[in-house]
Amino acid sequence: MQRVPLLLALASLIPTGALAAPHVTKLLPQDAGVHCSPSTPCIQPTADGMVSALEYADGKKFPLQDYVNGGPNGDLFLSVSDNASYTADECNVGKPQNPCHVQSLFIGMRLPKPRNASGNFVGLEGTVSVWLDAKRGETLQLASGAHVPRDEDRRITLSYSTVKGFATTVQSKGNLSGTDGWSALATPTEAWATSVVVSSPSSDPAHVHIEFEIKLAPGFPVGGASEPLLATVRKLGLGIEHIPVPTTSAQTVGGGRFPNRAGLSSGGTLTGNWETLEFASPTPIPLSFTMWNVGQMPDVTAWVEDGGSGEIDTVAQRIFRKEVACISEIWMAHERGELIEKVNALRAAALLPPMQAVTELNDNILQPSLFSTGLVLLSSRQILDGGVHHFPVGMCTGSDCAQAKGVLWARIATPAATAPVFVDEHDTPTLAKGTDYAEFVDVFCTHVNAGENTAGPDTTARENQFSNIKAYVQQVRQGGPLTDTVFPFDVHDTFPQGTWPSGLDRPAFLLGDLNTVGPKGVQTNVAFNQYADMVGPGLLDISTLSAFDMANTQFSEMRDLARVVSGPNSMAGGTWLSSVCTDNVVNELDAKKRLDYVLVFPAQDTLDFPAFALLNGTTASVNPHFDPTSGSEDSEGNLVQQCLSDHAMVDVTVQLARVKDVVKYNPMKKHRVEYAVKQVTDLETASGCCADWFSPRVLMIANGFTKLNTFLNINEGQTIYPNWRVHTGADSLLPDLPVGFSGAVNMTSAIWESDSGPNDHYDSTPESSAILEADDKDAHLTFFANSGVLRRVKGELTAIDWLAGVELLGSFMDGYENGITVETEGHDTATGDNARVRHYFNVKEMESP
Repeated sequence: MQRVPLLLALASLIPTGALAAPHVTKLLPQDAGVHCSPSTPCIQPTADGMVSALEYADGKKFPLQDYVNGGPNGDLFLSVSDNASYTADECNVGKPQNPCHVQSLFIGMRLPKPRNASGNFVGLEGTVSVWLDAKRGETLQLASGAHVPRDEDRRITLSYSTVKGFATTVQSKGNLSGTDGWSALATPTEAWATSVVVSSPSSDPAHVHIEFEIKLAPGFPVGGASEPLLATVRKLGLGIEHIPVPTTSAQTVGGGRFPNRAGLSSGGTLTGNWETLEFASPTPIPLSFTMWNVGQMPDVTAWVEDGGSGEIDTVAQRIFRKEVACISEIWMAHERGELIEKVNALRAAALLPPMQAVTELNDNILQPSLFSTGLVLLSSRQILDGGVHHFPVGMCTGSDCAQAKGVLWARIATPAATAPVFVDEHDTPTLAKGTDYAEFVDVFCTHVNAGENTAGPDTTARENQFSNIKAYVQQVRQGGPLTDTVFPFDVHDTFPQGTWPSGLDRPAFLLGDLNTVGPKGVQTNVAFNQYADMVGPGLLDISTLSAFDMANTQFSEMRDLARVVSGPNSMAGGTWLSSVCTDNVVNELDAKKRLDYVLVFPAQDTLDFPAFALLNGTTASVNPHFDPTSGSEDSEGNLVQQCLSDHAMVDVTVQLARVKDVVKYNPMKKHRVEYAVKQVTDLETASGCCADWFSPRVLMIANGFTKLNTFLNINEGQTIYPNWRVHTGADSLLPDLPVGFSGAVNMTSAIWESDSGPNDHYDSTPESSAILEADDKDAHLTFFANSGVLRRVKGELTAIDWLAGVELLGSFMDGYENGITVETEGHDTATGDNARVRHYFNVKEMESP
C-alpha cells in the first residue's frame, strides 16, 4: 500500500503516464558479515522449484492477483543476498554443502492450478516475464530516456508447461528501437546469470512452483556496469507478470503481477511502472508502551494508605504525553473517569488530540470495587476494538478477593493505519480520511494476584490467572467469538459480539503488574522458577521461538522487553520500590524486585510469514516518579522526595515491520461485504456514565436487496464495543457481490439511548443534510464497487444523497485488507445527546486458491 505522498511526474519532462506513482519495497539483503555465523547459520532460498515460505524469511511475501480474469490468487516471495562470499559454516540449507549464493535476487512463485470438469487439479502452462531496471536511481530522477528500457536493463521470459514438460527462458536487453522495446542480446556474456526451475510438487497439488535466481552483480564492461547491490543508489526496478494458458475451460486460471496493483499492465515498456526494490532496512512502524501501578486505594477503605503520595492529578501529569499506557490500581470508577478527564484536559492545553480509553465506569461514586479490575488502558492512537475481562470468582487469595482483577484489551491502530494515502480522483490526488484496519496491534493490560513468590496458594492463583489470560488473549487475537469452556466469562465482562479480523498474524503485547519476580539484564531464569513457569509453555507460552524466528536473520526474538534497560546500568530494572521511597531509589533500582512487565506474544507459529515482525532495537527504561510537593532536607542537607507510587514506571519503545503485503481489491472476484458499528462513546459529559445503548437500525442495501438488523438489547457504558453488524452472504438476505459487480453498496446505522422517558436518538455526524432526522443524525456510507472507493455520503432522503460524497475514506485498490474504519461525532447543541461512533466496512474476496 502506498503510504507516502504522490510524486507527480512533470508532463514537460516525460510523456504523460510514462511514470506511475512510486511503489517501493525495502528488502534488507542477507549479509554474512552481519547476519550469519557458525552459531546462527543463515537460511537462504535455493532455486530448486520447491518454494518453501521460510526459505524467504529474510525477504517479503506478496499476493499475486489477476485484475483482468480473476481466478485464485498466487503467492510471490522475494529475497536477496548481499555480500561477496559465504564461508562454509555460515549457511545451513543443504548441508554438508554450503549452498548460499552471493549477490543474488531470489524469486519464488506459487501459482494456482486449474481444475477440470470433475473438480480435479490439472496441469498449468503459461509465461512469466521478469523485467529488471538496473539503474533505478536514474529512472527515479527522471533522467532522459530512463522511462523506457535501456541497454543495461534486462527482460527474462520463461515459457513453461507442466503438461508438456518444458521450461525455457529467453533474455533480452532494452532497446527503444527494437521489437516491443527489447532486442536480443549481442552475445551470451551480456546475460544476467539466471537459474529457473519449474515443478509440480506432490506435497502441494494445488500449485505450480517456480523459482528464479538472478545474479545482481553481472560485471559489465566499464560504462555499462549494472550492479544494483554495489552502486551508491542500492536500488533495482522489478516488474513481474504471469500469464497462464488454461488447459481446461472448467475454471478461470489466475495470473498475477508485481507490483500488486490494478490498472493496465506496463507490458514491460515503462520502467516507472515497475516496483522499486530498495536494498535497505524495512520501514519501521514505531510504538511505545508504558506500564505503571499507581497505587490508588479505594475510597471505601480509607484506613489503607495509597501506594505512594500521588493522586489522580499528579498521575495524569506523568502520563498525558504517553502513546499507550496501562495504569493499574485505580480502584474507584469515578477516579478512573477523573484520570481520563484530566489527561485529556492536559492534552488539549498542549494542542494534542484526546486519548481514548478502555476501562470500567459506573454511576455510583461509592460503589465498592468488588467487580473492578482497577485498570485503565489509555491510547493516543485510535482504539479499533476493546473489551474488559475479569478473572473468575475464586481465582484469588486473601485481600485480592476483595476485587475482581482481570485484563483489558485494546486493538490499537499503528502509525501506518493513518499514514497519508492519496486516492486518484479524476487525475487529482485526494487524501483518504479512513483508518486502515489491517494496520493494528492487540494490547492487553493486566494486574494479577499479589502475595508470595514461592510455591503455595498465591502462586497457584497466579498460575490459574496466567492460564486464563492466555485463553482470553488467544480468543481475542483469533477474532472471536469469545467462549471459554474452562473459565466461563464473568457476567461483568464486556467484549464485542460475533467475530472480528484475526490478529494472530502479528505480535501482541501484554503490559502488567504480574506480581512475579523476574530476572534483570543478564541474569538467567534458573533462580526465578515462577518467572520461568509464567513465560513457559504451561502458562503464557511466549518463550518458545517460532519457525519464522528461527528462519530469519533480521528480526527480534525478544519476549520480555524491559528485562534490559537503557542507561549505564542495564541491571537497573527493578520496579517494586516498597511503601517508603526517596529520590535515592534511582541508585538502588538494580537491587529492587522486578514485578512490572511489557511482554510479547509472538505471531502464531506456522510455516508461513506473519504480517508483521518485531525489529531489533527495542529500548526500555524504568523510572520512579517523585512528588514535587514532598521535598524535605535530610540530616546532611540533601533534598528528599517521596515517590508518587511504590512502583516505578516501565517505558518500552518498539519498531514493527510489515513482512507480508496485503491483498488488494480485485473487481473481477466475488466479494462479501460487511458494515458494523464497532465503538460508541457518550460525549454528553467528559466522563459521564453510563448510557444504555441500543440500535434499532443497522442497514445495508446491496445489488438491489435490502437488509435491516436491529440490536435492541441494552449495552451499558460510556464507551461500548457492540459490533452491531450487517453483511452479505449465505446467512443473510443479501447475496454476495458477483464477479464484475459495478454498482454501489449503501450503509447506515442509528444510535439510540434508552431512557426513563422518551428514548434519545443520539447525533453521530457533524453534518445536517436534509429534513429527515436520520439524515441529520446518522452517518451514511457508500461503497462504489467499480472503483473500490468508500465514501461517507450526504444521507438517504433522495437516491442522489447516497451518491453525494461528504468525505473520501479510502480505496480498496490501495489495500485495506481487513477493512476501513472512520469515526464520526455528533454536534447537537440543543440536547447534548452526542456520540462518537466508529464505523467499519470491509470487502473480502470469496475465491480462495
